[in-house]
Amino acid sequence: MRPGLTVLSDRDILAAIARGELAIDPLDERRLTPNGYDLGVAEVALPDSGTRFTEGTARVPPRARFAVSTQERVRLGAGLTGQLWLRTTWARRGVLASFGRVDAGFDGMLTLAAHNASESELELPVGATFAQLVIEPLTSDAAATYEERSGHYQHQQGVTLAPGTVPPKREAATATRTPAGQRGAPRTSTVRAPCIERGCHECCLDTEMPLTEEDLERLRAIGHAPEDVSVTATDGGLLLRNTDDGRCALLGPDGRCAAYEARPEGCTLYPLVLDEASGDVVIDQVCPHAGAVGHSRRDEDRVRTLLVRIERERRSRTSSARMARTHGLRGAR
Repeated sequence: MRPGLTVLSDRDILAAIARGELAIDPLDERRLTPNGYDLGVAEVALPDSGTRFTEGTARVPPRARFAVSTQERVRLGAGLTGQLWLRTTWARRGVLASFGRVDAGFDGMLTLAAHNASESELELPVGATFAQLVIEPLTSDAAATYEERSGHYQHQQGVTLAPGTVPPKREAATATRTPAGQRGAPRTSTVRAPCIERGCHECCLDTEMPLTEEDLERLRAIGHAPEDVSVTATDGGLLLRNTDDGRCALLGPDGRCAAYEARPEGCTLYPLVLDEASGDVVIDQVCPHAGAVGHSRRDEDRVRTLLVRIERERRSRTSSARMARTHGLRGAR
């Protein structure tokens, strides 16, 4: 790299990928620009109407907001950051967007929020290039990467809205179809479990599923009060609540999850669990259909990331509780 330059060229991008410092998957070299990479559209969501498009052409009404998920999974090493720029083709058609930066250590598909500021309907084909990713080197590797700092959207897939936002429904003719009764499973996991097809809910009985703060916000957004669906364990961790008869508080009378679209992230990944003895992510053999479960290496990574987040939140919660008790004692003196 030439001294003084702070943006990776097309040649630098390919070299960073070869060294493992950067990943763009799938990579189409025809989408390389002299100083970046054009990202394609995998999904378009219209939050105000509750519609998603995953094929064909999305039609965005005039003056409407929309969100786009990229086709590509992007992973940045500790020494790289990324800028996102709307392609001028869309700006000339009346699209307004401000995307910001991609943090060092981010790994996942990107969700890009935009607005059709024109007076005309916007046609946005799935598969079209929408934004340019420009990669910049940091002056030194980050001491703590995105995953370690917050990681709220780490390993996201599909359009991922902010915590507390009700996920858009999949009701458009071009929306992804899901098996009958699956209720639009979230696209945050590729774990393939046959429980829905076989009517199994064994994992919803006497559950010990840990929760994140984001899980609770998502459930709160669809009307479930945190105290109704969660309990605090003795070590300060949050767990899904069981009813008096040992059923998960979210399990409906029909044997299906009453909050499937907003279910906890751990539920989307089960029966993948961490084997504490070996340190490996394995399929929980307690699952009656363990032998029929499929998953990807990415799902295994997400299990580890989720457990790190759960432990970080638990420590923060117990630390806050200790401080509150200490201040309370001091105030009584």
